Amino acid sequence: MLDYRLKTFLVLGQTLNYTRTAELLHMSQPAVSQQIRYLEQHYGFKLLEYSNRHLGLTELGQLLYQKVVSLENESQSIIKELSAKKSEQKTIRFDCTFTFGEYILPSLLCKWFKKNPSLKICIRIKSTQECLDALNRGEVDFILVEGFFNKAGYNYKLVKKTHMGLVVPPNHPLVSKECVKLQDLLQYTLVIRQKKSRERGILPSGLAEHNYSYDSFADLIQCGSMNVMKELIKNDCGIGFLHEDVIRKDLQEGTLKEININDFKLIREMNMIYHPKYKNDNSLDWVYDDLISHINNSN
Repeated sequence: MLDYRLKTFLVLGQTLNYTRTAELLHMSQPAVSQQIRYLEQHYGFKLLEYSNRHLGLTELGQLLYQKVVSLENESQSIIKELSAKKSEQKTIRFDCTFTFGEYILPSLLCKWFKKNPSLKICIRIKSTQECLDALNRGEVDFILVEGFFNKAGYNYKLVKKTHMGLVVPPNHPLVSKECVKLQDLLQYTLVIRQKKSRERGILPSGLAEHNYSYDSFADLIQCGSMNVMKELIKNDCGIGFLHEDVIRKDLQEGTLKEININDFKLIREMNMIYHPKYKNDNSLDWVYDDLISHINNSN
């Protein structure tokens, strides 16, 4: 930003009239004269002089005027560039499913905020369908989901393929069993997070492929939280299938045991799905790249 006296000099250099300059700058004429005298004393030479009763720039005054014009243009260019950068720092809006929101993203979000404190993020945790609905309505820039969606209708990138593992408490009879098949599980109570979707979802769909359903199990416990599911299973209230990211810490601590089922695997995709406006836009590539790097380093 230019010194205010240099800005006065610029206007005077354009108008070559003290009265007009004072009017444009909403100053008094003596104030304009005082600022010009200050600059002349500072630089050590006359900036303006009268010739035939007409005010004009001296040779050195003309040189300074050209330099100050260049400085002012550069200053305005810097301001415009910074303003453009500031406008680019808009809020990143996205929705994600529970596993992303509770078990994958928290530590990554901390890294983002530490790296760029001005970053603004609006994130909501919803079901896969609710995420898709928000994307379709244009409420978010992208979504991170685990579960089924119509790939033909969206622009997406695979984050990773993962599995849901059957977990039981450490002292459960299945732990000592050498070969476990899906049929062996039916005698136990199954703990699930939600019961409302009996046909869709990776678990009911996987069971259906083997001609089983939730009703095939001895009993069913429904709860609204994966953490509650884990506590119920740890306390031997039933068995359950949970995402590998959800049970990783519990398996490391030995509070849960994962059972390998010989004839039943639950593999699913986790995807980043973009709003259509980003189809030919690479501005969100850094989000995907950081997410992939974070997941690889966490495994």
